[in-house]
Amino acid sequence: MTAFEVRVGSRDDVGLMADDLEDAFATYRAWAAAGWEPPRRVEMLLGMLQRFARDGSWCVIAFSDDGQPAGHATARHERGADNEKRPRIARLTHLFVRRRFWGSGVADLLHDRIVEGMRERGFRSACLWTPAGQARARAFYARHGWRPSGATDPQSDLGLELVEYVRELPPP
Repeated sequence: MTAFEVRVGSRDDVGLMADDLEDAFATYRAWAAAGWEPPRRVEMLLGMLQRFARDGSWCVIAFSDDGQPAGHATARHERGADNEKRPRIARLTHLFVRRRFWGSGVADLLHDRIVEGMRERGFRSACLWTPAGQARARAFYARHGWRPSGATDPQSDLGLELVEYVRELPPP
């Protein structure tokens, strides 16, 4: 069994996070519509750099016991359609684990640490958006207390239909 170190990440880690995204998005082709293409690496890097600089995003990053990057999770304050912060609501923006570590338990560690960070920051509920076709992720979130809100985004920037999940965050 692999042991993992989970540490707080920063914008200096966006290259590692982009690697996680590239690895994960490659698996989307198995269920996405024919011709779907993931975002380009440069778009992912720029997007993450902007988020860290502008919206207060924070992240945690996991490494295996032999020092290999295993995955990351990021979160931020949720914003409404008017771009105003929604009081006490966090948004889980990423939770990605590299394929070689699927089933290792590292996703649970990342999830628990990012949710702990939400609670420590005073958030009382959280939301996330995940592709409707991503059955593995949807099952993971359901196991961790997330439930579909009923909201969908049929034309997301990712080019995939997204569904929203929500959960309460009891105080620490």
